Amino acid sequence: MSTLARGAPPRGVDWELFARNHWDREPVRLTAPPPFGLDRVHPLNVASCAPFRAGTRFWVMPDVRFLAGDGWLRAPGALLPDADDPTLDAHLDRLDADLAGQGYLLTVRQPLLLDHALWSAVRDAVSGLWRQVGWPNLPVVAEVLTGDRFTQHVGAAEAPTHAALTWVLRGRMDVRLWDERGGPPPETIADPDRDVPGTRALSAGAGELLYWPGDHRHVDVYRDRCVALRLRVPVDRTLPFTALRDLLADLVHAGRGGDETVPYFPFGPGTAVDGPDGVLPRLTALGDDLRTVVDGEHLRRTLRIRWAALRSAAGLEPIPAPREGAAITRSTRFRRTGEIVRMADGPAHEVWAVEGNVFTLPRAAGDRVYAALGDGGETGADEVCRALAADGDGNAATVLALLDKLYRLRGIDLVDQERTP
Repeated sequence: MSTLARGAPPRGVDWELFARNHWDREPVRLTAPPPFGLDRVHPLNVASCAPFRAGTRFWVMPDVRFLAGDGWLRAPGALLPDADDPTLDAHLDRLDADLAGQGYLLTVRQPLLLDHALWSAVRDAVSGLWRQVGWPNLPVVAEVLTGDRFTQHVGAAEAPTHAALTWVLRGRMDVRLWDERGGPPPETIADPDRDVPGTRALSAGAGELLYWPGDHRHVDVYRDRCVALRLRVPVDRTLPFTALRDLLADLVHAGRGGDETVPYFPFGPGTAVDGPDGVLPRLTALGDDLRTVVDGEHLRRTLRIRWAALRSAAGLEPIPAPREGAAITRSTRFRRTGEIVRMADGPAHEVWAVEGNVFTLPRAAGDRVYAALGDGGETGADEVCRALAADGDGNAATVLALLDKLYRLRGIDLVDQERTP
């Protein structure tokens, strides 16, 4: 593993240089301001934690985990931040008092869906990297981490599947890393401060970024009331196959009418595995259904749409909810402000994806609408209507509805109106 490096100007990461020297090669520490400021963390944590104050919730996002001392508190309740904590430090002061000096770690997973401005800032920050190394084909996991005097060993115990980009907003994070292929057994890294052969230590403070590839295990130490933003980027080659398996299961299940029952089969004298209602015909039929799905256009179209949505979100899923619509008329002026990802969808239609949202348009109309929207300069709704020869009330209404959709999905902003988050 190479010596630590500082390879970016203060304004941000030189992703081209980073991709050439470090991506998928070696851990590194860089000077890099985070995508958003420390002042945005506490409101985001309060909003994310609110549903969890009543108890643990499963299979929901954002997901909140609170660890103190030696373990995960499944019902942290009042230990979580709420509106009565005026600031981040007020909440941490309360934790110090309530926990009698124990260390702690608050992990909020996928909180960005609650705040479009933060989601957009992170998306913009990493899009430069994706343009160098390729766009992720599975969702990137975003985590806001707040901890002090706490050592987290999860990254040592679990097999590595994700690369990590970790911006430190405050305090200090110390990380001990080792290559999955040649490092020491995870159980030997009990003390991250002890130098263990085959490992390497990285340490970052506010305004710095830590990166390590997806084949590294790690132990994190949170110090000085550390606050960090981490992006976990899926890189393990088995992950897309798992995602495809789950998609195929969903499609087969839907094709069978969503029957949730588990079949039971008779066994004993007079029964046959290959009988009319036996297990063999049932499994054969299941295989036939799977083959139909794999060979069908529905799977390919689902994957195309899925890719367009993920590409337009720069991998940051789940996505924020659309904003409220606006009263758009033919006299409305607007600017195109969001990237529109376009992809063919059969011979006559195309998919449009805007910030993770997807809809379809006729291909001929799509070309004309896209050209009429402009590249960021001021444009009028009437110009779009005329570009599509939409002089009739019915056709104009369709164009205005499309513009309203683009506004709600944040693909356009109205001129002379404050941008709605």
